Amino acid sequence: MSSTAYLKLCERSREVYLLRSVAAVLSWDLETYIPSKAVPFRADQLSYLEAKAHALFTESSVGDWLQAAEQLGFDPGSEEGANIREWRRSYDRATKIPIALVEEFEKTRTIAREAWVQSRAESNFAFFKPHLGKIVELTRQKADLWGYQESPYDALIEDYEPGITARQVKPVLEEARGALLKLLGEIRNKSVPEKFLDGHYPIEGQQLFAREIATAFGYDFAAGRIDTTTHPFATSLGPFDQRITTRFDSKRFEVSLYGVMHETGHALYEQGLCPDRAGLPCGDAASLGIHESQSRLWENHVGRTLQFWQLWHATACRYLPDLARFSPADLASGLRRVTPSFIRVEADEVTYDLHILLRFELELALVEGRLKVEDLPEAWNARFYELFGLVVPDDAHGVLQDIHWSLGSLGYFPTYTLGNLNAAQLMAAAEKKVSGFSDELAQGNYAPLLKWLRENVHQHGRKYLPAELMRRATGESTQARYRVEYLRHKYLS
Repeated sequence: MSSTAYLKLCERSREVYLLRSVAAVLSWDLETYIPSKAVPFRADQLSYLEAKAHALFTESSVGDWLQAAEQLGFDPGSEEGANIREWRRSYDRATKIPIALVEEFEKTRTIAREAWVQSRAESNFAFFKPHLGKIVELTRQKADLWGYQESPYDALIEDYEPGITARQVKPVLEEARGALLKLLGEIRNKSVPEKFLDGHYPIEGQQLFAREIATAFGYDFAAGRIDTTTHPFATSLGPFDQRITTRFDSKRFEVSLYGVMHETGHALYEQGLCPDRAGLPCGDAASLGIHESQSRLWENHVGRTLQFWQLWHATACRYLPDLARFSPADLASGLRRVTPSFIRVEADEVTYDLHILLRFELELALVEGRLKVEDLPEAWNARFYELFGLVVPDDAHGVLQDIHWSLGSLGYFPTYTLGNLNAAQLMAAAEKKVSGFSDELAQGNYAPLLKWLRENVHQHGRKYLPAELMRRATGESTQARYRVEYLRHKYLS
């Protein structure tokens, strides 16, 4: 029995992956092309598939195989040992959640996502409120079933960033808040006007330019595509199917361009995972904090620089002639504009983490029962004013701007700040270890950076926990100082 237990776990894990990859295709369609009347049945489909996947993975035989495999004596640092460790963690969590709750949660969030789209379009939180209330209620049920020591939020964030708790997240975000507000005070008056880069940028030209940039970064279009959606995202539908989306603004080319850079970073990570390990933990991304490091690295450390625009200026002007008004330095300055703003995905690098702090504080209060769903818009607007000094004009620019809560992803937001910290640290390590690093980037040769990320991050999958992966790649676990140093150098030097 024990000699075949590991192979049986591999087989079952791949079967569950197959089911969830089918669900991912349906979810991608839900976000891109589905007709509105089809959403309720899509909710049934997704609920059915997730329940089937859950049932397959929580069968008692899986527990038996796990016990047997744990007795085989695999080195904890081996690929087999890591797979068993991750299966055990997932199995222990999954078996605490009844199938009925899995079905209800999946159906609720699918319907809630459509309600969010309508609410956001109408800037009316009242329509979304009952759906969010149901999601919060079901999320609390799941947290209680999983169990936690201090906060139910700890049980939720474990899904996205294994091994971290709310108690550990709070000081990181508070440290970032202090450093960022100080930095903001030093540089905000040096920024260009808000509409400095506004112009006429045909969507077709934006699409062609973004595609060329994604290709240059290393995105394989034979294993992916770019589509349009309300909220940009990246998704993996299988070992050779990593898709990205963006949204367009004909007055602001940067909305789509940097959305594509961000999501390309996610897709490059997925395309760098070993396809032979698809369906196994070592063929999956380490965590959301590591995943977000890849998107923020390509978007900001590579794409939001003067050397990027010195290289790509002529190409950009060919696709978007209105950009010819600006020099590369003008474009770099416009895209490094620092000032408080309402929309997180369009926020500058300095104020971005303040958006994350806001969301973390509010979802933590929701999960812990200190904040009622009906009071969320008022709480959002008040805290937003404290952090940014801006009065939120409407729900679409406030509490309704992000899709995450409609998807039931409470506990997700801190991974964005962790991603920013990891990105700065990984970039600093790559600069030290890759020969001619800066010159290669200046010439548009992104292959050495991608190769280093593939070797030090992508290929390992979930073999290592996030902190250990960062230690192996950079020599130490995640540190905030690299991001602060990066921002100070970029915006004050």
